[in-house]
Amino acid sequence: MARSTFTIQYNCGFDQAQQKVQSVLAAKRFAETTLKTGETVWKKGTGLLTAMQYVKVEYGENTVILSAWVQAGIGSLAGGEMDLTGFVAAVPKGQLLKVIEEIKRQF
Repeated sequence: MARSTFTIQYNCGFDQAQQKVQSVLAAKRFAETTLKTGETVWKKGTGLLTAMQYVKVEYGENTVILSAWVQAGIGSLAGGEMDLTGFVAAVPKGQLLKVIEEIKRQF
């Protein structure tokens, strides 16, 4: 899996940390969905005009772990996961990095 991972420390309660992350993702029009692998992630886009953007949110002890990637193509024709580095799909990668930075600013 080609994913970029970000770890954010928090010093508030778990519920408050979870609310902060979810409110940013919802405001940016991400929707929670379950992948064929059984993973629950936040997804934006359909792949028609731009790459789909994904954020997986996990929580550790006083940490939020974000895994982020983009995927180009539609449905079963979609390509593999791409981390947030490199030139291919640079626009959606840049947009997703801005979302990650906004989540970081909440803490």
